[in-house]
Amino acid sequence: MDVTLYEVLKFGHFTFAAVWIGVDATIQAFALRAFAAGPQRTADLMGDVEWIGTRLLVPSSLLVVVFGVWMVLDSPIWEFSQFWVSAGLAVFAASFLAGAGFLGPESGRLAKLTSERSADDPEVKRRIRRLLLVSRIELVLLIAIVYVMVTKPGL
Repeated sequence: MDVTLYEVLKFGHFTFAAVWIGVDATIQAFALRAFAAGPQRTADLMGDVEWIGTRLLVPSSLLVVVFGVWMVLDSPIWEFSQFWVSAGLAVFAASFLAGAGFLGPESGRLAKLTSERSADDPEVKRRIRRLLLVSRIELVLLIAIVYVMVTKPGL
């Protein structure tokens, strides 16, 4: 059985999309457990989120885009002007901006802040909740774009 370049690209695209969304969903599950365990565990989670973000989320999201763009370039039927392709790129851009501009830096700042203040500090709690809300919104957008990619509206 011969495997085409397109099939390899699609495999890479799907695999790293699964990693990206799976890690995001896992962070949300751990956040729920951390909130139930108390403020210190929630604060400790922020250091874990920063570590996971730089080592799993950033590389997997970049690989999703690399494989996806390469698939479009390799395919005679897919075009960047198709809604589902441009929507996927737009969600990636929004996720990248949110991650690079807020989620990554804020999780690092929170890890530092929790070493200076108590995990019970109202400012610490407020900022953790805000970070996790933004992360949750990003997860919903990622799941929505998977739906759009699967259904390919407009085709």
